[in-house]
Amino acid sequence: MNNLSFTLWNDLDQFQLGASNARPGVYLGHQAAFLDQTGSAVFLRNEIPFTCFRLRAEVAIPGRVGFVGLVFGAKDDSNYELVYLAPEEIQYDPIMNGSMTWQMNNGPMYQKPLPDTTGKWVDFSVEVQPNGAAVYMGREATPQLVIPHLQHGDPTGKIGFWGFLPCYIRNLVIEEIQPEPITKRAKDLKQLSAETFVTEWMVSTLTGNQWKKRVVEENGILNFNRCYTAEQGGVAQALSTFYLDEDQESLLTFGFSDQIRLWVNEEEVYQGQWTWNPPVSDGRIRSDYASVHIQWRAGINTIRAEVRNTELFGWGLCMKTGLSNMSYPPEEIE
Repeated sequence: MNNLSFTLWNDLDQFQLGASNARPGVYLGHQAAFLDQTGSAVFLRNEIPFTCFRLRAEVAIPGRVGFVGLVFGAKDDSNYELVYLAPEEIQYDPIMNGSMTWQMNNGPMYQKPLPDTTGKWVDFSVEVQPNGAAVYMGREATPQLVIPHLQHGDPTGKIGFWGFLPCYIRNLVIEEIQPEPITKRAKDLKQLSAETFVTEWMVSTLTGNQWKKRVVEENGILNFNRCYTAEQGGVAQALSTFYLDEDQESLLTFGFSDQIRLWVNEEEVYQGQWTWNPPVSDGRIRSDYASVHIQWRAGINTIRAEVRNTELFGWGLCMKTGLSNMSYPPEEIE
C-alpha cells in the first residue's frame, strides 16, 4: 500500500499554514511543529490520492489546557472534519462555516474520555473510510472512538492538522488502507419524533426574512452553524408550526447555545443564557437543560426562538415538546 510522510519540522513548506503560525519547535527532546494559535487548521497543499486512508502522527499537549487534532475531508478552509485530542478526551468536532461545533456534538457518539495525556508524546491516528472514521490511540488494535456518520458526508478533500493553544505534532503519515466498511448510522427522524423532539423548523437570520426549511441533526439539535457563518452577536430565529387534535398540557424541555428568547403561540415563556464557563457550565447543548410547563391548544401551535451567538464553539437549539401526537403541516413535510 502507498503512503506519504512528513516530519513537520523541516517540511512545513508543503502545507498551507494559513493563520496557524505553525513553526518548528522542540518538546521533550523531539523536533516537531509547534502551534499556539486558537483553532487554526494547516492543510497539505495537495489532495491525497487515497479513498481509504490512515492519518497517523505523534502529538503532545504540554499544559493542562490544549488541543491537537487531525483534519480530513476539507471542502474548503472553513468546512472540514476534525478529530482532536484534549488532555483527557477525544472529540469529534466537524468545523462548519468556520465554527467549531463541539457544544452540539457531545456524548458517547462524539466523545471518549481518556487517561490524562498531559506532558507526554502519544500516537494518535484516524482511519478514514468512505462512510465513517475510527480513532486510535497508540498501537491499540481496537478503536477508542468510531464515527459512523461524518457530518460533511463524503470525506474526499484535503487533509491536515489543527491546534488550539500550545501543542506539538510530528511525523505525520498518510497511509493507504484497505476498504473496511463502517456500519453507517442514519438520521432517524421518526425515532426523534417518537421521543418528542421538534424535528422541523423554519430558519432565518434576525435581520433577514428569507425563511428556509431545516431539519435537525441526528441528535435532535438544530444546527445554525450549518446554515450561517457564526459572528459575535449574530442572531438566528427558528419557527416550528404543528397541529394538535385537542388541548393539552406538557413540560417543554430544551437546551441551547448561547442566549435564547423563546415564545409559544407568540407568548414569551423563557429567556436565558448557557455558555462555556467551567467548572460552572460546559456550554454543551442538551435537551433537558431548561423546562417550561405549557398549555397547548387544539389546532395550530407555534414555537419561536431567537438564539444569539456569543461564542464560536457551536450555535444551536434542541427541544422536546413532551407531546406524542403532534403533526406538522403537509406543506412543511419534505
